[in-house]
Amino acid sequence: MTIPVDPIDPTPTAEFPSWAIALTQSRLTREQFTTLQTMIDEGKASTLQEAASVLDLEETIIHPAEHMWGT
Repeated sequence: MTIPVDPIDPTPTAEFPSWAIALTQSRLTREQFTTLQTMIDEGKASTLQEAASVLDLEETIIHPAEHMWGT
């Protein structure tokens, strides 16, 4: 059975409610951890916790469908 895609917000459901919480609970996959480390390497954050907080903030502020269409 396939899960229907929401045409308004096609973003898949998050695996966890918060990057910061998932980091604290060691629930991140290697790829997710690499995402946080890349943010540090690029100067977007100074710690893993800060990188996780930035991603949490972006997910609450930027609605993917609105961001794409500018509404």
